Amino acid sequence: MSKHMEVKKEKTSLWIHAFFILFAAICIIPFIIVISASLSNEKDLIINGYSVLPRTIDWTAYMYIFKNPSVIGNAYLVTLFITVAGTFLTVLFTAMMAYALSRPQFKLKKAMTFIIFFPTLFSGGLVPSYIINSQYLHLTDSLWALILPGITNVFYIIMVRTFFKQLPDGLFEAAKIDGANEYRIFFRIALSLSKPVLATVAFLTALGKWNEWYSAMLYIRNPDLYPLQYLLQSMMLKIQSVLKMMTTAPSMTGSMTSMPSETLRMAMVVVATGPMLIFFPFFQKYFTKGMTMGSIKG
Repeated sequence: MSKHMEVKKEKTSLWIHAFFILFAAICIIPFIIVISASLSNEKDLIINGYSVLPRTIDWTAYMYIFKNPSVIGNAYLVTLFITVAGTFLTVLFTAMMAYALSRPQFKLKKAMTFIIFFPTLFSGGLVPSYIINSQYLHLTDSLWALILPGITNVFYIIMVRTFFKQLPDGLFEAAKIDGANEYRIFFRIALSLSKPVLATVAFLTALGKWNEWYSAMLYIRNPDLYPLQYLLQSMMLKIQSVLKMMTTAPSMTGSMTSMPSETLRMAMVVVATGPMLIFFPFFQKYFTKGMTMGSIKG
């Protein structure tokens, strides 16, 4: 390769790196602005707008959120439990179903594939699922109402099944010759070789469970069982209702300036998304590999 070509290649690589650095900055700056807004004064934010750095540090929004630390702490524990338990069960059941469907010697493979994939063409609706979960399964005011519904996902099953199909059949045959049964092959070989796709499923499931609020709205009545997202939403609705009452009562408008609204929204975003941003780097090295390798074949 000539010197001119090497210089041209280095310049091209420099421009590519500069582009991705700029793109990463564009993705990060909005979240920095959110953090800045959550630490800003409500009146200053309304008058001067958003900025990358807060003009004055004001912890009022966080003081409203953590006014009762035990309530927020309990909501964090509930969310942590449903995230860990829901993720573990989803990954386990998804891997088990995907492994069975990926084995050519499984006699009921076609029938089970039809049973699993056919219901995705239509939906039974909210009312039937609510009746089943509340009246037949008795999941009302139970954390299992936030875990069991949606414990299996057809997209995840397809992705993991495709990954299992790419594993060499010789490994499974050699294990069978050595006397290993299907359970041992599944837990010792298949799962150990499928960390990228399982980590991808785990991350996507954990993200969904962490942001769980809709099922809580339907099935949870006990405030002690509120997950974090639903608790924050309830707090925001109460603040908005108070602000709406203030607009209709002129004598209360003086206290509106101290009532956070925009800064409270931004603080809730930070409180809700912060833990997931911390855990994401640990899944990042598996995420891309799992998504690509699990979608090469159908």
